[in-house]
Amino acid sequence: MDNRRCFLKKSAVIAAVTAFPVLPSCITLNTIEAQVPLKSKEIKNAAVLWYSQSGNTEKCGKVLVKTFEKKGIKVIYGDLRDSDASMVPTVDLIVIGSPVFYYDTPDFVKDFIQSLPDISGIPVAAYVTFGGPEGNQHNAGCSMLEILVKKNGVPVGLESFMSISSYSLSFKENDAEIKTMQKPVLPDQNTYKKVREYAGFILSQVEKGSTSKFKRTLTLREFSTYFGPEWWTKLTVDNHHIIEQNCVGCNACVEKCPTDSIDLDSFSVNTDSCVLCFGCINNCQYQAVNMESNNKKLIGFHEYMEKNNLKFVLPNELKT
Repeated sequence: MDNRRCFLKKSAVIAAVTAFPVLPSCITLNTIEAQVPLKSKEIKNAAVLWYSQSGNTEKCGKVLVKTFEKKGIKVIYGDLRDSDASMVPTVDLIVIGSPVFYYDTPDFVKDFIQSLPDISGIPVAAYVTFGGPEGNQHNAGCSMLEILVKKNGVPVGLESFMSISSYSLSFKENDAEIKTMQKPVLPDQNTYKKVREYAGFILSQVEKGSTSKFKRTLTLREFSTYFGPEWWTKLTVDNHHIIEQNCVGCNACVEKCPTDSIDLDSFSVNTDSCVLCFGCINNCQYQAVNMESNNKKLIGFHEYMEKNNLKFVLPNELKT
């Protein structure tokens, strides 16, 4: 029944949108608000979990952690793929972060949240990182909060932090035309200041017993998610495999792959299950992941940073 409702809802939205030459962003798709009362105004411990491929979402998450710890809060934190979902409901605050992935939150992040037990009135917040101004970041964050609210979480915050793009289709091995580098390299000190302020806002919301209400609105990017942007993008990628002579067997690509699509025994990639997150190529230090687009070999995010002499400036919290 839920699948049928989802199909009908999407069909209605698509029909409505096609009736307009320009998408009116005032159309509300759904409203995310608390369905149960806040469990407590006191926060003694928290969970800050993230999904991060190139490290930008992780950096923001760790600054949140350090800010909470300075307030005397004990924090469980780390990559949600390594987290025990059964431990999450034991805390007084839950914060989950993710990059925007094809204009939405990745399905495997949603699956993790869906796997959580009932969280009965625990305050919840979300944040997203994004590599460009048109990433549908608000709606992507709403995707996480929507599931958390269905698990009986109480929404108290949603924020987005811009990062330098790690979209590997933009990084060609011998392409001298890459002139889209962001300066300063984000996240930077202003970003981390915003992260600390967000941590303070979350705590103040809970202390006041206030909740937040968020509206997911119809945008062009939101509309495009109904047509499988990941699938269309995969049509532009060829020869995705592991280069045997370059591979040292460090397993970084395997560990970063959210869909277990990489087999180092055969140096192959299951391109059917691959979701084209670029975690493999972005995190291989040995240029052992081959991907091509329009007959041009791609390079990973960290190699791109190195070739262009781009460096992150870490906040004080992450220097020790």
